[in-house]
Amino acid sequence: MTWDEAVALFEQRGLSKEIWQNLYEGEYILYTGNATVDGSFPLNQGEEHPWGEDWDIGFIVDGDLTVSGGVYDFDDGAAALVVLGDLRAQGFYTTCDPKVIVTGNTSLDVVFGEYTDKYLVFRGDLRAAVQVWNGECAPDEVGGTLAGSLVAPSYAELGAATVADSGVPVSELLVPEVFDGDRIDGEALLDRLVSGEPVLVAKA
Repeated sequence: MTWDEAVALFEQRGLSKEIWQNLYEGEYILYTGNATVDGSFPLNQGEEHPWGEDWDIGFIVDGDLTVSGGVYDFDDGAAALVVLGDLRAQGFYTTCDPKVIVTGNTSLDVVFGEYTDKYLVFRGDLRAAVQVWNGECAPDEVGGTLAGSLVAPSYAELGAATVADSGVPVSELLVPEVFDGDRIDGEALLDRLVSGEPVLVAKA
């Protein structure tokens, strides 16, 4: 869809300009209705994405998006992802520059963010068992509650209306394969998300 068509859709769905004006203008791939992706959803250039078409700027889902694996990027020039509904996935991983907007609630096993040149807006809740925000990387907005076991330099910088830290040590929640000593190994975490292996310790 063209940029003008995208803007018309945003306005039809009641999304204010202050939210979408930070997106790049250009053509987007539109998925109409609720979308289910078996596997991961890469936002990197050069990787095959679920709908098998070349993208210019990114993707718009006019409905809910459910991903059995992870939504991730690690290369410059990452695709934009706009979900006009709820987002459910195993994980969200970014060490790059994506523009992600979710108008509903977001439910994940794990969040891992480690870059500042991004635009991340979650208009509803952002809930994950584990949320890791390294350095200056943090959501630009969480309209509802940001909840989970939080690893971040300052909760005041997380951009959320409400922060609910579960207080559970991440070492009790994440599988040991994603740790390098006491530090969370981002690459090992990404490898497990991409391969479809669990990132959380199985409950007894």
